[in-house]
Amino acid sequence: MRSIEKAISFCLFLLFLSATSQAATAADVRGRTMTLPTPDGPVSVEFYAAPGDNRRPAVIILHGQHGLVPFHGHCRHCAVVFAQAGIDAYVVEYYRGDDARRANDPDAKRQKEFVASRVRDWSHLISAVASDILAGKRASDKIGLLGFSQGGFLATAVAGQDRRIAALGVFYGGIPNAVRDDITHLPPLLALHGDADRRVPLAKGKALVDLAKGLGQPAEIVVYPGASHGFAGSDSADAERRILAFFRQRLF
Repeated sequence: MRSIEKAISFCLFLLFLSATSQAATAADVRGRTMTLPTPDGPVSVEFYAAPGDNRRPAVIILHGQHGLVPFHGHCRHCAVVFAQAGIDAYVVEYYRGDDARRANDPDAKRQKEFVASRVRDWSHLISAVASDILAGKRASDKIGLLGFSQGGFLATAVAGQDRRIAALGVFYGGIPNAVRDDITHLPPLLALHGDADRRVPLAKGKALVDLAKGLGQPAEIVVYPGASHGFAGSDSADAERRILAFFRQRLF
């Protein structure tokens, strides 16, 4: 519950920033539900278009273990902030069928086994979404991934096998064990992690950065002292500033 409260605090802070610093363009950003085709069937996404008609980069946003519904507002506000910065944003619900229930199985062993069994399928789905985005008339050739917690692990899995991903942002995530040996490449990476995170220990974030560096890519981890699984207050402000600057640098 505390991590949910911190996530809500973070998204409210993002909303405040977008309303005060870029009020002139806020009215132009309106999310809409659209369906993208994939080999596994149509996928419904929420699309937040950057204002204007020029070709622009995109970021796919991936939710955590609890699914999109509990953090819908959080993901939506993150998408608005990106769109206001000139980056199209796509919020993807990658769970299918009873994925949400099984990914939150109260039995930790069953939960971990299920997630491990689905990582590859979820990765293929996200890559298919990326293909559709990149084929669009409004898209540049640059696309990034932003994942939160389990979504950060998934984003790493996708970026580790799909060389079209130009930038990877991970909030309190790490390397998915199920596909660790398949990761032969990673794009530039920014990881953000709290040193008091008990759900995803800081060591997992550091291991991800070490892997990226070992594969020859620029990678950085920003550690927030005292922060647990989610950021609040000044940590939220700093994280928002850094992740925006990162994607602006790597996608334009």
